[in-house]
Amino acid sequence: MNKLFGNKNIIMFIKFGCVGVLNTLIDSGVFFLMCDIAGINEIASNVTAYLLAATNSYFLNSRFVYRDAEFSLKKYTSFLTANVSVLIISTVSILLLTNFVPYKIIAKLITVPITVIINFVLQRFVVFRKSADKYISESEEKNDA
Repeated sequence: MNKLFGNKNIIMFIKFGCVGVLNTLIDSGVFFLMCDIAGINEIASNVTAYLLAATNSYFLNSRFVYRDAEFSLKKYTSFLTANVSVLIISTVSILLLTNFVPYKIIAKLITVPITVIINFVLQRFVVFRKSADKYISESEEKNDA
């Protein structure tokens, strides 16, 4: 638990959040355009929007947050696989919440805090674990010198 709340992980989470703001705008914007403007159903709209935002997320997080300089198809596939679980949670939440809110975009936005936390934990401790740990240890070595 101490590892999760260490200073470097807090900094990574803040950077992750900054990238997440852009991803949320992409995700919510595409969802809104497809679902509420074009009339495409919630599932197709959510899957498309989420996958576009997830691809953006992979590239920005790998470089900016976790300092992973090399593109890896294996890591990208792992990233997308981890995101599928979050996509399922997001989609189910939206389908349930649309019964209680006047606009579908509100249901979408309610799911964001849940998916942010799950996504960070999966990315930090599964997908980018090695590069994030390396970044932390290099930072600690610089501080000790």
